[in-house]
Amino acid sequence: MNIKPNPIIIGAGLAGLVAANAWPAAQIIEAAQEPRALHKALLRFRSDSVANLTGIEFRKVLVTKGIFSQGVFVEPNIRFANRYAKKVTGRLSGDRSILDISSVVRYIAPDTFYEQLITAAQLRIFWNTKADFDKIRTPHISTAPLPVVLNELGIQTDLQFERAPITVVRCRVRGADVFQTIYFPDDETPMYRASITGETLIIEAMTTDVAAKEWLPRALVLVERAFGTDSVQVMETVQQQYGKIVPISDSDRKSILFNLTQKRGIYSLGRFATWRNILLDDVVKDAYAIKKMMNSQPYDVMRSIV
Repeated sequence: MNIKPNPIIIGAGLAGLVAANAWPAAQIIEAAQEPRALHKALLRFRSDSVANLTGIEFRKVLVTKGIFSQGVFVEPNIRFANRYAKKVTGRLSGDRSILDISSVVRYIAPDTFYEQLITAAQLRIFWNTKADFDKIRTPHISTAPLPVVLNELGIQTDLQFERAPITVVRCRVRGADVFQTIYFPDDETPMYRASITGETLIIEAMTTDVAAKEWLPRALVLVERAFGTDSVQVMETVQQQYGKIVPISDSDRKSILFNLTQKRGIYSLGRFATWRNILLDDVVKDAYAIKKMMNSQPYDVMRSIV
């Protein structure tokens, strides 16, 4: 009987830790020396697939959304969508979520989501361990950013992997228990979105000013005016280096991913590893797709590549 070895998962971020539940015997290698919750932005899920896979209980809620411009709420249109796209990516690119502000059902992870994932996989995680992509001989699940992988392998490409860091401010609105998101397309503030989840308020901004001295006071005024609250308490401000990405040609992207899989045994999983705007819900779907790919012929792999 030909028993295939368990893959090694590269990266102990959220995508890697979710993948650890799809491959419960896989080892996980992580370059960082210790756990660090780098993802501080909004974590809402479109389905309960992540909860079902990880065994972590999520809360099912109804999220309401709005667009706040020039001091009033406005209806979505092409102009606001384009202004929002330019704000978050620097160009007109892709369909933005701001175009649809209808209420939606979402699943909310607990605040300890990352810590619970770490605890569940802690015996399989090898910290301070850098992946040597050039020596990979057995199947690996890579959640590392695609341009980083290509650079490590010395693969040259004319593609531009553009991305922009975001600054995330986590606040508390005491006594709140609502689920709301407001988009801010105007140029008067680098803040592009603010969301209340329970009593946690998350402000996301296109800026590298983590100190937030210049822009946060004005942003808080807009947030309080838009949400109708005056009890916002700032808790922490962090920067996420891989915040917003500009999509590349889908055919070029798939060609690169296919070659990494077929020639290197590297299966890419997650938003930055596949360089496309997805949610963690998609990581679950893609993980199962990769399982099928591992048992497929090359032609089938080419057809199913993410």
